[in-house]
Amino acid sequence: MTSSENVMAELADGTGGTFFRNSKDLEGGFTKLISGPGVMYLLAFSTSKVKPNGAYHDLKVKVNQDGAKVQARRGYFAPQAEKEKK
Repeated sequence: MTSSENVMAELADGTGGTFFRNSKDLEGGFTKLISGPGVMYLLAFSTSKVKPNGAYHDLKVKVNQDGAKVQARRGYFAPQAEKEKK
């Protein structure tokens, strides 16, 4: 894998996306990409109790179903406190 492919693979993985490489079947790749999963769940959480310091927080999503594939972000950055205007 080239360095640019590494970057794209990391970006896709870190955001819960999909990375295709070394395929001459563009139509098949796009079909797989837009078809999406058969079942999808959207998980959300509140950051109201997170300190607004810009710190990175890991996220882990686990399922207890054999064969299930999880696509999720690895983490997020907390919001930063807004600087007071003078």
